[in-house]
Amino acid sequence: MADNNPQRFSNGLEIANLIATSDLLDHSWKAITKLRTVITADESKCLAFFGHYNERSNCKILAFVTTPNCSENPLEEEGGEDLVSLSDLKDEFTAFEFLYSESCSDSAINGAALDLFGRFYPVYEQEISRLKSNPKTQLIITGHGLGGSVASLFTLLLLDSIDLTKAKRPLCITFGSPLLGNEALQSAISQFSTWSSCFLHVVSNRDPLPTSLLNNKAYYPFGTFLFCSESGGCSCFEDPKSTSKLLEATKANTHLTASSFFDYKETIHRLIDQANLKATTRLITENSESWPASFIAQLEAIGVVPDQAQQQQQRAVDVRRLAMALQGNEMNMIFEKTNPFAKTLNDVKINMAKLEWYKKKCNSESIGYYDSYKNGRTEPDIKVAEFKKILLVYWENKVEEAERKPVKEGSPLNVRLLFGGTNYRRMVEPLDIAEHYRKGLKNYKAHRPKHYRKLEEWYNESMTPESSSTQRESVSSILTVDSLFWAHVEEAVVACQVLRMVDSSAEEKEAELAKLKEFEEYVVELMKNYGVSSEIFLPQSSFMRWWDEYDGIVGDGHDSVLTMLMRNEEYKEYANGRLDIP
Repeated sequence: MADNNPQRFSNGLEIANLIATSDLLDHSWKAITKLRTVITADESKCLAFFGHYNERSNCKILAFVTTPNCSENPLEEEGGEDLVSLSDLKDEFTAFEFLYSESCSDSAINGAALDLFGRFYPVYEQEISRLKSNPKTQLIITGHGLGGSVASLFTLLLLDSIDLTKAKRPLCITFGSPLLGNEALQSAISQFSTWSSCFLHVVSNRDPLPTSLLNNKAYYPFGTFLFCSESGGCSCFEDPKSTSKLLEATKANTHLTASSFFDYKETIHRLIDQANLKATTRLITENSESWPASFIAQLEAIGVVPDQAQQQQQRAVDVRRLAMALQGNEMNMIFEKTNPFAKTLNDVKINMAKLEWYKKKCNSESIGYYDSYKNGRTEPDIKVAEFKKILLVYWENKVEEAERKPVKEGSPLNVRLLFGGTNYRRMVEPLDIAEHYRKGLKNYKAHRPKHYRKLEEWYNESMTPESSSTQRESVSSILTVDSLFWAHVEEAVVACQVLRMVDSSAEEKEAELAKLKEFEEYVVELMKNYGVSSEIFLPQSSFMRWWDEYDGIVGDGHDSVLTMLMRNEEYKEYANGRLDIP
C-alpha cells in the first residue's frame, strides 16, 4: 500500500484484484474480530461501534461492528426492509444531501442502517475532521453485517469531505453486509467517477445476511462484489445488474438465518491459499465464443451449483441461462472500460500538451493555430481533430457529473478541475469556432456547446481574474482569456461584408457600424489587460485580415484608440509586454 497515487486503480475490478491477492482481507477481518471481543454493551440493543487498528505499518484500519450476540436484529423487525428516501430527510438530516440531486431525487437508504449511523453521527463527523488533517494516510474502512452498512455510509461521507486530488483514496471492505439502498442511490454514487471503485463487498454463498433484503425488489447494489464459496472459489463482479442476479442465485444456498454470525476467517484463508481471483477475472479478455462457458465456470466457482444429484440437470440449465444473462451485462461493462475516449486526467494533459505544440508550430509559421485549423490543409490540422475529440468527451462527462451534484455555494468542480477546464476551454473552443465557420455556418454563440458555457460560468463565479501584470510578462504564450474571441472576430468580418454590400440599407449599415465600434472597444479592453494572445497580430490571422478590411471601409476620417494602435503599428510592442494603453 505504498502507492502515493490515489488514482492509480481506475476501476473496482483492479482494486479487488489487488486486495484479494494481498493480506488486506485478512487484516480487515482481524480488526473486526478484535473489535467484537472488546465491546461491552447491553446485548438487548443493537448499536454500531468503531475502532482503530494499525494492523499494517503503512495504513490505518477503521472497523465497524454492531453489538455482538445482540438479541435485537433491526433487519428482522417490522419495517427492517424499509428504505428511507433522502428527499424526506433533507430538512432534518442533511449528512447525505450530496447524494440527492434533481436527477437522483429518489435516492433511498435502508432505514435500519441509517438509524444506526444517525445515533453516532456527531462522533463520525469528528472522526472525519481528524482524518482530513492527515490526507497521506492510507485508510481501510471495514465492517461486518450492518456494521459494514455503517462503514459504507461513513466512507461516503468521508469521500464527500476530502479532496481526492490531494488525499489517498480510502477503501471500504465489507463482509456479509446487506444491500444498502436503491437504484437511485447507486446512480447517485456512480456520478462521482471514482467512488464506486472504493467499495469491495465480500460475500459468502453460505452467509444469509447479504441476501436478507432481496424480498424488497427496490434494493440495488453498488461497488464491487467478491463472491466466495466454501471450496475456495471466488468471482468478482462490478456491474450492478450482474451482481443482483448472482445474489438471487446464491440466496437459496444457505440454511442459516439472517441473525446468525458467519465467520469469514476460513473463507479468507481459502481465498488467500488458492489465490484464484486472477484466473477468474482473466476471462473478460477472452474471445466472445468462450464467454458463456467462462461465466458458467465463474458461477460454479462461487457455489451456484446443486447439492443433490437429482437436481443437477435442471440446475445446469438454470446456470447456463444465468450465465447468458450475465454475459450481456458484463459485455456492456467491458465495452465501457475499453472505450478509447474514457480518458484519465493524465491522458487529458497529454492531449493538451499536443495542442500546445500545435499552437507553437502554427505561430512559428505566422498564421496562428485558429486560422491554421480553420484552413485544415495539413496533416497536423487533421490530427488535432482527434485530440480535440478525446478532450471533448472527457470534459463533457466532467460537466455532466458536476451538474448532477447537489447545488452548493461555489463551483461544483474542485480548483484543480476548474483550472484544467478553463485551460481546456481557452485552448479548444477557438478550434470549435474555426470548425463552425469553416463549414459555412453563422452565429457560433447561438450554437455554443453547453459544457463551455458551464465551465465559463463556474470559473466566473469562483475564481479571481488573472492579474494583468502576470499576463503582460507572458503575453506571447498565453491563451486568450475570452474563449469566444474568434467568434467575435468572425462576426466583425460579417459586419464588414454587410457594409460592402450595395443593397444594404442605411439602417443596416448603421447597425453594423455600431457593432464594429463595440468590437473595437472590446479588443482594446482585452489589450489593456493583456488578456488576448499576441498571435492575433500575426500577418495571416483572421483578425489582421479583418483590420485591413475595416480600415479600408472607415477610412482616415475614423479616429479611435484601436485605429491609432494599428495604424501606428504600436501593436507590435504588445507581444513584448511593453504596450501601455491609457
